[in-house]
Amino acid sequence: MTTVTDGEVERFVVADRRRFSWERCREDIAPFVTRHVTWRALAAGDIRSKYRRTMLGPWWITATNAITALIMGTVAGRFLGADMKTYLPHFMVSITIWNFISSSLSEGCYTMINAGGMIKAVDMPILIHVMRMVQRNLIIFLHNIAVIPFIWLVYPWSVGFGAVLAILGLMIVYVFVVSASVVVSMICVRYRDVPPVMAAVLQLLFFISPIIWEPSSIRGGEYIVTLNPIAYLLAVTRGPLMGDIPNLGTWAGAIGSVVVLTAAMIFIYTRYRSRVVYWA
Repeated sequence: MTTVTDGEVERFVVADRRRFSWERCREDIAPFVTRHVTWRALAAGDIRSKYRRTMLGPWWITATNAITALIMGTVAGRFLGADMKTYLPHFMVSITIWNFISSSLSEGCYTMINAGGMIKAVDMPILIHVMRMVQRNLIIFLHNIAVIPFIWLVYPWSVGFGAVLAILGLMIVYVFVVSASVVVSMICVRYRDVPPVMAAVLQLLFFISPIIWEPSSIRGGEYIVTLNPIAYLLAVTRGPLMGDIPNLGTWAGAIGSVVVLTAAMIFIYTRYRSRVVYWA
């Protein structure tokens, strides 16, 4: 082991470690791919342990989501005076996607805080803790989305080959969730007052996003959608499933939001990853 004794050289080494470089970026982000078996197995183990010895197992996720969403959708649809044949499918698809986004971001606030002991004790890439949480919520999302075919049987709508684009939309949403979760986790482990603020922001995003309302039914709804990145993510995933192919502007808005957020995530994680062990 080599010890740097000269003060000037030591400051240079510390500054070099903080400097962004593509080589460091590749090394730090590599666990996304190279350690995928680890965080996928940990997430699956979390789901199995939570529903062990239950009658339905993980399908309780689907049942509880279906009951909650149906009640919320019915009440909100009646309150807004909407046609349930079109409103309920719109709401069910929207709330399922939103639950994946919001649960990942809310849990991301405490991911590195709760994993502080393991971060200090085990030589494991910090990204694994975030990816474990995101994968766990992805499994829950895949269980929840199983409700949509049953809604289609009750209130059928036209679905064409364009529904395949929903897979691309889901990939965009997944990258957004991963990037946002990493950023939120690192901010919250450093500043412990941020999680309550994040909870308030998520509540605000829920009401200003087209989940319980449609842009055409609210005065000024089109302007809110234009300025809301969550609206683009909902549109590129929900639209193909509902037989409504988003236009190029919507795809550009969703992809642009993800590109900017991912670039910010790479910069923040690469620059401050080494400090997380002291913050946790």
